[in-house]
Amino acid sequence: MERASPRRKKRHGLFLFAGLLVIIFILAKFFLSPHSEKPQPVKIQDALPLSPERAVSGKIAKGHTLSSALRSQNISPDLSEAISRHLQPLVNLRRMKPGDAFEVRLTPEGKFLGFSLQTSPMDIYQITVTPSGEWMAKKKEILVEKYWSRVSGEIASSLFEAMDALGEQDLLVFEFADIFSWEIDFHSEPQPGDRFQIVVEKYYTGETFIKYGRILYAEYQSASRFHQAIYFRPSGERGDYYTPQGHSLRKALLRSPLKFTRISSRYSRSRPHPILGGFRPHYGVDYAAPAGTPVWAIADGTVCFSGWNGEYGKQVTIQHPKGYRSMYGHLSQFAPGIKKGRAVRQKQVIGYVGSTGLSTGPHLDFRLLKNNVFRNPLREISPRAASLKQAQMDEFKEATEQIIRWIQDPAHPQYLKVASLTNKDLEVSNKKGEY
Repeated sequence: MERASPRRKKRHGLFLFAGLLVIIFILAKFFLSPHSEKPQPVKIQDALPLSPERAVSGKIAKGHTLSSALRSQNISPDLSEAISRHLQPLVNLRRMKPGDAFEVRLTPEGKFLGFSLQTSPMDIYQITVTPSGEWMAKKKEILVEKYWSRVSGEIASSLFEAMDALGEQDLLVFEFADIFSWEIDFHSEPQPGDRFQIVVEKYYTGETFIKYGRILYAEYQSASRFHQAIYFRPSGERGDYYTPQGHSLRKALLRSPLKFTRISSRYSRSRPHPILGGFRPHYGVDYAAPAGTPVWAIADGTVCFSGWNGEYGKQVTIQHPKGYRSMYGHLSQFAPGIKKGRAVRQKQVIGYVGSTGLSTGPHLDFRLLKNNVFRNPLREISPRAASLKQAQMDEFKEATEQIIRWIQDPAHPQYLKVASLTNKDLEVSNKKGEY
């Protein structure tokens, strides 16, 4: 075998070395050259988006039911019926109000996903579907915050207008007047310059006002008198309003048989008769009020007459303790169950303002007798209910100390947060007669 010459070996080595240099040069050019083009990232196709939900929302229109409102939004009758059926244990669907809002959630294919119904800021009902396909209906739990709120002002023309100027609702006016209904006749006594102050519970969810709770403290100051009322619930008894000295504001007779109206004719032994002419005695007080205004009994008693009584039209007469008897004439109708022999409570509605009998327009003819003698209702002095017992005064002072201290502090804020609870807690309190 012929051996390679040293010259040939040397030439072969040079070829190998040159080839190696070429390979190194190519690799260096590919990886290190600033002009080399960077590899582009591989583009991965985005995942397909999930199918979006479809929301169908609306509000209950006047004269509509929930089912008809759902069908007007092209919800099938079967689905509408199923939604209503699951809500029935939670909501009285017959009491739906115009403006109640609902929303149905569906897949693009129309498969049911969920439902919500809002009848107030605190009343939101939901239907959801579990992974197993079961429908679950519940009332949504909502956080509610309870505050003490101070409301104070001065009367320019009426208590209604003064409260309205403060942004308060008519309900607060009625509740305030109700507290002092044994002390003040708000039909005739308030005068410009009279001042009032109230501490009332208010409930909010977020920034939304929900409702008034109980009035805890109230005062009314006129030029000649100063009235105060503090709410207190003795152990084992119902709550009521008392003076700071523990005297009850409740009396045997109310000052008026209506919440808020105006006096159109006062008690008189001689006045011009608007229909019969001439001068005749008017042994009562006429309260002008819209037809249908509720009329309540001024005291506990027993109905001794309920029916038509000549010029008085439809009339109710009630016998009270200590020889008192009250008469309510020109009624449009009687309250349910008001008939002879029926026991009634103070402030129980016994009829409604009308214009039956000899009457020129809707009003209540109210008369009061004691031992069969007519008395002027506006001047009759009524005996006061029992005051707190001495043994209850320590409990009274302890229970009302915080509210009195807060009122008397000139730096106290208009609002004081006192509790956080839920709409369900509030429902339980309402059932117990609490707030």
